[in-house]
Amino acid sequence: MNYLLDVNALIAWAHSNSLENGIFHSWAAKVGYDKLATCAHSELGFIRISMLPRFGVSRAAAEAMLAGIKKDVGGFVSTAPSPKLAAWAHTSAQTSDAYLVQLAASAGLMLATFDRGIPSPVERIG
Repeated sequence: MNYLLDVNALIAWAHSNSLENGIFHSWAAKVGYDKLATCAHSELGFIRISMLPRFGVSRAAAEAMLAGIKKDVGGFVSTAPSPKLAAWAHTSAQTSDAYLVQLAASAGLMLATFDRGIPSPVERIG
């Protein structure tokens, strides 16, 4: 199985001060970094969150971190189907989650996430 990483997975990958950093890298080593993929939606979210005060990196630094991640992943989902949001998507955060589940499925992947509020099919990290 190959996996599409959500924003929180990318944050955990790149930021050593993320609480999930060690958990992510243990999981990724087990499944294989070459089995992981990104998409424009997750990548943009990674840059946005990385620039928040909690992580405090510049846009250029966030883009450099992302470039490093992209050297190690096995793929990039370049297609972006029109959203067909699942019935469970009732909040603003859930709309992104539901779209990433849809995007992963359309590419033959499974969404990998730390989020416990997303119904299956997802791979729960940690």
